[in-house]
Amino acid sequence: MTDPGYKTLNQLMRHIRCSSGMGIAGATHKRALARMGYFHGYKGYRFAGSADRRIPYSDFDELRAVLEFDSALKAMLYPMLMQLEMTMKNVALVEILRAAGSSRLSDVYDRLMLGDKRDGRRGKLEVIHAGNGVLLDAHKRNNVIIRHYYDAPGESVPLWALMEVITLGHFSRILEQLSGPVIQAVATGWGLKRRDAELLPHLVLALKDLRNCVAHNGTAFDTRFKTAKIRDQIPTLLTREMSLPSAATLHFDTLTDYLALVVYLARCLGMPKREITALIRRYVAHAEELRARVPQRVFDIIVHTDNRTKLDGLRCWLRTT
Repeated sequence: MTDPGYKTLNQLMRHIRCSSGMGIAGATHKRALARMGYFHGYKGYRFAGSADRRIPYSDFDELRAVLEFDSALKAMLYPMLMQLEMTMKNVALVEILRAAGSSRLSDVYDRLMLGDKRDGRRGKLEVIHAGNGVLLDAHKRNNVIIRHYYDAPGESVPLWALMEVITLGHFSRILEQLSGPVIQAVATGWGLKRRDAELLPHLVLALKDLRNCVAHNGTAFDTRFKTAKIRDQIPTLLTREMSLPSAATLHFDTLTDYLALVVYLARCLGMPKREITALIRRYVAHAEELRARVPQRVFDIIVHTDNRTKLDGLRCWLRTT
């Protein structure tokens, strides 16, 4: 029995023409639609931010240009985000182990988490419980490192092994529960001021959403990947520390705002200036390529009119570091 909801590529193209008025026809457009997918490609990139905010495309090539711009940005950001995740965890690990004087998880929990942070002792217990869940899942998946420590007599899982398998979300919860002196030591290790130490978990959470979007090929350009409101202190921190102009207000509603976060953390963590400068240069190049392929009314929705001001601010700050 034929599924009444099924449509061939030709029928989908006809549906797009009739429902949106967008020009789409011929073998080239048909192949492009097949590659991008009707749901991931057309339906995912026909709006910005929310489904009721349609992008005024007149031709399918414009939508394809936006999708390719988005894909290029994700490919550009992926290596830097993976490096950031690894560096943040490893630097934090050094400071936590030094403060605990032990690598045993139980010692870290007992000595460095006093139960006086968010949600008190319950918050600490939730972090421990979530960590045990992560380790159990890793053991079920036959993770070699975790199985070694669980299965060997007399062994206990060290913190560094947990760090290998936790997500950025759980990492942020660990940071959130660390005692004041320890989280301040981590902040110093990351190149941040001690006064900003309590923002570390929130910086990680902000980065987490972008990282997951890039790693899992979500739609990035309109920041729909954001799962929670960014703390007001984060844009305040970035604006203050990077001396961004007043016209470059960060609201984390554009990908450029997230680029500012990546640039700031990468430089604080000691990544080479030339690599970060190259990242900004490639971002600008991708934006200019998009500008050449779509009408100005579409470009301003995708990239936003304050993009150049923000990027100039980032480059100016980088030159001073």
